[in-house]
Amino acid sequence: MVFDNNEERAIQFFKELVFSHYKSEDTGASQGSPKPEFLTADQLIQAAFTQHNAFEDFVKSAEGVPRDAFNVLSIAAQRGIGERISIPTIRIAARTWYQRDKEAAIRANADAQDLLNWIIDEVIAHRKARAFLLRTNTRHPLIDALFDARLLHVVKKSISGQEEVGVRYDAYKLDYGCYVDLLATKAAPSGLFEAEVSPEEAEAENATGAANVLVPNDDYRAIRRAILDLRVFENRFKGSEPSPTTRQLSNQ
Repeated sequence: MVFDNNEERAIQFFKELVFSHYKSEDTGASQGSPKPEFLTADQLIQAAFTQHNAFEDFVKSAEGVPRDAFNVLSIAAQRGIGERISIPTIRIAARTWYQRDKEAAIRANADAQDLLNWIIDEVIAHRKARAFLLRTNTRHPLIDALFDARLLHVVKKSISGQEEVGVRYDAYKLDYGCYVDLLATKAAPSGLFEAEVSPEEAEAENATGAANVLVPNDDYRAIRRAILDLRVFENRFKGSEPSPTTRQLSNQ
């Protein structure tokens, strides 16, 4: 249900989820203030959000997790009581929930925080992307910690590279809260992945051999720009006594 996996499916899922939740709540008639009646999920969404793009931003912020969706929606509703929910309201609510819950979950894990900051710098700042690839057989407790805290989300598994027989990659996406503050700036990520393009494609798009794409082609020449090398992160610790998690990384 992650937006970048299947946009239409994710939007429809969260429409029905919010609608079902709304219908299950007390009508308010016993208190003399009955809630508005809506016959369809679309009617409710149109009444609750200023525009379709605002609901899309809400779905993106949920990253496929109903618990996160309801918390973002609750914060957004409290910020604009009596008003329809706008894109700025959703983004403020998403950032608030990110700081309150997801970021707080790894605050006590300095190594995991360092890795997250490094990934954000590598992927968002340097590649203008939101996602990256790791070898499918990569196993590391810091990646697991970020995944468990819902700071990383799996977009696609087992992407193959034709130039590396038998080598496959998993695609991970950074959480919406990691870059929500950048969305209205020049530093905003412009695509899901950074991928290599052919000279013809580069000329057509006025690019320099790289472009941002949704899903890289199953061709190593296209996906290698999206691959994240965790050994670069490990090298930052050389010269000092590595932590147990860093020591495990260096043995990969």
